[in-house]
Amino acid sequence: MDLRVGKRVLWVGDAAYPLRNVTRVYSVEFKPKRGETFGFFLVGSVIALVVARSEPDALPGCVLAVAALLVWLLKVLWSPSKYALVIDTSGTASALVTLPHRERLRQLVDAIVEAVESPEKQLHVQVESMNFSRNYHHGDKVNIYGGLGHTGVLKK
Repeated sequence: MDLRVGKRVLWVGDAAYPLRNVTRVYSVEFKPKRGETFGFFLVGSVIALVVARSEPDALPGCVLAVAALLVWLLKVLWSPSKYALVIDTSGTASALVTLPHRERLRQLVDAIVEAVESPEKQLHVQVESMNFSRNYHHGDKVNIYGGLGHTGVLKK
């Protein structure tokens, strides 16, 4: 996918963002949910053990379930972090693109900021689209129930 700047417009693929509407450009790291996945593996393994002990006929299915959980755990444990460039606008639109290297993303952030500050600036870069599974997490998770007495954010 192309990311380019020209004539005071930032193009991310086929989407056009007027540079005057760009409010924030930054890079982020998406980390695999290793701890959460390990917890699911432990809970699933304990459940399979309890079922196998109470129902000996279910042993092959329990072994298969633990093997599947183990494969999932290893996949998540070996998954690398992913780095993304986020472009927010004054409206509700935002763009999310990625490059393999974090340092290159930081350089791209600087180049886009320079393009916002200098109307004559031109830029053209090849980027990747962002595809994630549920195994990645970015930022705080906030759940608010009810409407009174909120005292802060619980960070996990």
